[in-house]
This record gives sequence, C-alpha cells and structure tokens, in this order.
Amino acid sequence: MRVIVFRLICAGWIAALVYGSLAPVDDVQGAYVFGDFVLHAFGYAALTVLVVLSQRHPRIWVAVGAAVALGLVLEILQSFTGDRSATVIDVVANATGAAIGGAFCWWRRRLAAQPVGEI
Repeated sequence: MRVIVFRLICAGWIAALVYGSLAPVDDVQGAYVFGDFVLHAFGYAALTVLVVLSQRHPRIWVAVGAAVALGLVLEILQSFTGDRSATVIDVVANATGAAIGGAFCWWRRRLAAQPVGEI
C-alpha cells in the first residue's frame, strides 16, 4: 500500500514539474536567477526521493538518472515553446537537485543499516 501511495504522489509531482516547466510565463521569469536555481534543485531532489520511495526494490542511481533525464527532456521541450527557452544552468540545477536527492537516499539507507547505538 505504501508503494502505491508514493507512486501517486510521484506522478503528481512529475505532473507539477511538467506543468511548471512548460506553462507560459510572464516577462519577469529571469529576474530571480538564484531563486530559480534553488527551485529547480529542490524540485528534482524531491522527485528523486519520491521515485526511490515509490519502488519496491529501489535503485538510487536509476532514480537519479531518471530525474536528470526528465529535466533534460523538459529543458529541450522548452525550446519549442513560444515564451520559454532552454538553459544550461537549469539543466545543471536539475542534475544538482537529483544528485542531492540521491545522496540523501543513500545516506538514509546507510543510516538504517547501522545497528542502534553505532551512530
């Protein structure tokens, strides 16, 4: 049951990322470069964690790769929209977030594997 719930949450998160990446925006999009980087990184870190949680036998590196691939595809698709443009910094932010999410999952897995009292 837990896996099904996380799969639904993950699907909703992916839908939000797709909409947020491809929906029309106004002219002030580039005004907050640092905030935009953090927003991208957070979105893809969360995606990576959700992908790991939604699998019965998770492979963290597969989740990271899937998140990076989705970010790259969405950036490419942005170049075909009228008011969006693909940027390398967004791809870097997406990949950074995916790596952070993967590192978090790896750390949690290592922590859970240690016997109590050895932390």
